[in-house]
Amino acid sequence: MNILSLDKVEFIISMAREVSESSRAIIGDELADDTAPRHYSEFTLAATADTAVSEENAGDSVYQELKSVINGMNEEERSELVALMWLGRGTYTSSEWNSAVEDARAAGNDHTAEYLMRTPLLPDYLTEGLALVADE
Repeated sequence: MNILSLDKVEFIISMAREVSESSRAIIGDELADDTAPRHYSEFTLAATADTAVSEENAGDSVYQELKSVINGMNEEERSELVALMWLGRGTYTSSEWNSAVEDARAAGNDHTAEYLMRTPLLPDYLTEGLALVADE
């Protein structure tokens, strides 16, 4: 990471974990609902989480703050954050860091925050990405 600070990434990981925990609580509520069907596929749970994140968290201050922090980053920081997530997810290897950043920059748009926040396991991917970058 050339531009993005470790402190900023750790702050984003912490906030993403809080948002993730609230999404899991919403899914737990859905599973406990007696009127819901008894069969849940991964797709159904993912759709529930996506809907819950966008609707339920619209007024959630942590969700809004995380979105604001990501949107407030400059293009280079956002590109490195996306590349870090891709690295942690296994889309790229640590030796492909520069390519990952270039591809993230090319794919960047006004919806980067939403893209990242809708990524299941975002805090885990960022943590893993940090570990891989540190090993280089």
